Amino acid sequence: MKQITDLKELKDFAMAMMDKRVKGKIYVNQANYSLEEPILSDEDTAGRQPLQVLRILIKTDYESVYYEYLFNEALDLEEINVQLDDIYLYFEKEIVSVEYMNDLVRIGQ
Repeated sequence: MKQITDLKELKDFAMAMMDKRVKGKIYVNQANYSLEEPILSDEDTAGRQPLQVLRILIKTDYESVYYEYLFNEALDLEEINVQLDDIYLYFEKEIVSVEYMNDLVRIGQ
């Protein structure tokens, strides 16, 4: 499984699979991204939305790719979902738990 760092790469991979009529499945997970707690608090971070991660795994018979997107605003999530609408329509989509996504990523490596 290839881990990619750019949304464009994810879309390019998906479009290439769609052009070849390759079927697959897209696994999606959204969860809070937990970092170690800061030792000192910062007044600038008070009241801010928690950092979240959108994790996407596209799995086909030929190849799989994994992508993570960090965000803290709902608008960011909306924008990325709009960009991925065609991909979500083509591939069978499954919303999965954090644990299940962890297992998929671990097995795929």
